[in-house]
Amino acid sequence: MILQDVDEEVIKIQNAMGSGIDVSFDCVGYNKTMTTALNATQSGGKVCLIGLALTEMTVPLTPSAARYAISYCQGTRH
Repeated sequence: MILQDVDEEVIKIQNAMGSGIDVSFDCVGYNKTMTTALNATQSGGKVCLIGLALTEMTVPLTPSAARYAISYCQGTRH
């Protein structure tokens, strides 16, 4: 799986859907599929990570994911 292809795949997915993507499901759980789901989903949308193929992953933190992480952390009690 080549992460460099993610931007092209995101454009293809968004064009196929015809509008903003509110919800994405990743049923595979690889770095590339998770990154694609995060990048394809519009800001404020939800990404459901169903499959977890690996025990450790590195996924770039997109602006949408960063906003969610900040709001999630602010809403939790430690």
